[in-house]
Amino acid sequence: MTMSRQGRAATGMTAWIIVLALTGCGTGPGARTGGYGDTRCRTAVRGVLPASATLTTSWLPAGFHQSQQGQSATAIPTVTYLNAARQPNGPRIMLNASRSTEPLNSAAVGGRTTMPVTIEGHPGLVAIGPPDPDFLGVYWKPSRGYLLSAVGYRVPASVVVRVARHVVFRPPGVVTLPLASGPVIPRPAAIAAARRTVRSRWPNARASLSSWTEISALLSFSQRTAVPVPADLRGRPWRPVWAVLLTGPSSTARSSLVVVDAATGHPMTTRPAAGKWFAALTDRAAATGRCPGGSSARVPFGVLTRDEETYVTGDAAGPSGPSTTGPGSTGPSTTGPGKPKLTVRLVLSTIPAVNRADPGLYGGCVQVNCSLDQLVWVVITTVRAAPGHTVQCLPPTASYPSGYHPKKVRQYYSVSVPDNYGIGCGPLPGRWRKLKDLAPA
Repeated sequence: MTMSRQGRAATGMTAWIIVLALTGCGTGPGARTGGYGDTRCRTAVRGVLPASATLTTSWLPAGFHQSQQGQSATAIPTVTYLNAARQPNGPRIMLNASRSTEPLNSAAVGGRTTMPVTIEGHPGLVAIGPPDPDFLGVYWKPSRGYLLSAVGYRVPASVVVRVARHVVFRPPGVVTLPLASGPVIPRPAAIAAARRTVRSRWPNARASLSSWTEISALLSFSQRTAVPVPADLRGRPWRPVWAVLLTGPSSTARSSLVVVDAATGHPMTTRPAAGKWFAALTDRAAATGRCPGGSSARVPFGVLTRDEETYVTGDAAGPSGPSTTGPGSTGPSTTGPGKPKLTVRLVLSTIPAVNRADPGLYGGCVQVNCSLDQLVWVVITTVRAAPGHTVQCLPPTASYPSGYHPKKVRQYYSVSVPDNYGIGCGPLPGRWRKLKDLAPA
């Protein structure tokens, strides 16, 4: 039995995803460092990621305004407009875009009662009726690959249609991630800029060349809470930056993180940053004599290195996780009679490859473009019972469907990507064993 959970595409997130192209170091533009960096990598991974789409409307009824939390940060956004005069359960209008190559019909809008309408020259449908008559949606396809909708709650149909006819939608583009830092200010200059920013005599200072994508992933994991994106980095969190950690004279002293633009020396944000997360941050300016980040492949700024991914998935096995073995593995370990054996393998793969192995992980690729060769860190976990013992599957940490009774098996596995995971009761299928690691240890 295999269980899959579908989640919203992340952005952030926690895991950034990139397009693959491998080249030998020193054999092409991707191999040149152009600044700080170690050239002793066997391969280099070029990368892109989806830029955010544009979704808005040029007309709203009087009294409506965009909600402060009403726009998602995903590549394909959703937008909510509220009527401030009638809160908290007052009228609202929601815009949504999703990837879809299916024809527009009543099945595509949930089987509700529909009426035809034309939106900017494109055939559309107005969906009304159950399950909630307070909701009314207008659906249309501006192109073969996208489905747009304007949904009103306690809003007249004529108003929702007029909003839909003024919707502006630009599909997400593609951003090339920097493989090299380019010209950057020296490390001492970054530390000096950070000291001037906090205006304090911090005796200890460390600086790592990184990106906000990596910094926020490690910091959020350490503090168990999401870290807001600085205004200067919104839309471009992959830009090379200096992360400067200033600390007091003792291990218990206060600390402060200052993020400095690597090219200009301009301080972008300052925040408390206690914890051991900084030691796990890959310094891409360090001349270590090896490929930075714990693998034999260089990855672009804006992509977690293997060392960083190991840090943020270090407790993937859970507090009682048994021994972890194998190249590229991570996780806690325990030993003793009767203890199951757990192995956690980290694989940098492409979304198309992962989708071919298990289409359920991306839920039909509505929010993730499975035709774009994006990279994603995959966490593959296997649990094997000790000789003469069994393990429970699904495990206690999983969400059971109604009526499901866990069974005793010799082994089970789980596969996790950002916001999604699947569990199988039995040996790890060959499609996962054969998944190529593009940034091996």
